[in-house]
Amino acid sequence: MLIRKDAIILKSYDFRNTSKIIHILSSDSQRLSLVAKGARRTKSQFSGNIEPLNLAQLVYYIKPGKSLGTLKEANIKNGHQLLKKDLYRLNIGWSLIWIGRKIPSPMDGLFGLEKRSLGFLDKGFKEEVLIYFFFSLFKLQGIPPQMDKCITCGSKELDYFDIEGGGTKCKKCASKESLFFTPLKESIESLKKGRFQVWKTMNKKDKKEILQITFKYGLYHLGDWLNSLKNMLPFEITP
Repeated sequence: MLIRKDAIILKSYDFRNTSKIIHILSSDSQRLSLVAKGARRTKSQFSGNIEPLNLAQLVYYIKPGKSLGTLKEANIKNGHQLLKKDLYRLNIGWSLIWIGRKIPSPMDGLFGLEKRSLGFLDKGFKEEVLIYFFFSLFKLQGIPPQMDKCITCGSKELDYFDIEGGGTKCKKCASKESLFFTPLKESIESLKKGRFQVWKTMNKKDKKEILQITFKYGLYHLGDWLNSLKNMLPFEITP
């Protein structure tokens, strides 16, 4: 039976003499592998529609018991051309779909998150999209940091952020590992909601600290596989 779904192309590589294999994230957030027969031929119907980062409507089938399906049609819906013309934003985009490929268990909502985030990059936003992506991913994974009260005593006086504990702490409950957080909380809350204009008003120091907190939280709660990301991004980020 033929299946028609929107999908984001995560990876594409040559297969045999004239074909390609693509890895996709479908609109129901399933990772699938499909062979596009004859895709490398000059007059292939697939042309550039199955390149990584593209959002396309695909028609394919997968035989019962098989892990590799066969692609029949591919119609591009968004090639993210503006994003692809900017190497800096492009590298962030590559990082986002790399996460889509590597995250151990894709969850409901991942496709929508990838689609929205690539769209934001297309509009000219940069590092702030990564913050939005990660905090949305934490929520999808069921590990969002608690940021409305102290995770230890429940106090509303929030001064620190505890990576391992999973959220904010007051001065009384903070440990030496806790990170001073007061100047950053409001900005993170805005970025979580996609209010990216706040990023332009922030100084470099605060931007760097938010990126570090986000990455450290992801590394601790999502796993060590995420560590490779720091070598892909177009800016420095350290665990």
